[in-house]
Amino acid sequence: MDAEVLMPRPTSVFIDFHGDEAALVDALAEVLGCPLVREDLDVGTLYRCRLLDTELVLFGDHGLEDDCGIRFTDYTHQLKLTAFDVGMRIPGYDRMYESMAVFLGERLSVRLDSRTLVVENLQRTVAVFSAGAAAAERAGAGAGARRR
Repeated sequence: MDAEVLMPRPTSVFIDFHGDEAALVDALAEVLGCPLVREDLDVGTLYRCRLLDTELVLFGDHGLEDDCGIRFTDYTHQLKLTAFDVGMRIPGYDRMYESMAVFLGERLSVRLDSRTLVVENLQRTVAVFSAGAAAAERAGAGAGARRR
């Protein structure tokens, strides 16, 4: 089966969290099951890890303006997922990659009781999770996510 190798587009989970950044980093590390490495750069602090051939970078002050009908300015942090292996040959990798981003958006929304937004290539909304998702989940209502 010779299929054209297409890499997943960069995907981001935007998080509207106004608490202590250390709590956000801890929640993300707990959900991922691996620690994030802090890097202090001229442009600010970011946290990075690698999981399933995907680089995950968390940073605040993403500097994005609202675009493509997406209100980036409503979110305080961005978790950017970027595929590492340009030679990925496993069918379905792009589906796994998007599923991982949606999973992170949902889990962070519940753990932090915050709104999250999953966006592909900064142009297409994949999923939105409301801050009330945790309460809805506990109540068995099940709602809290809207997929597009």
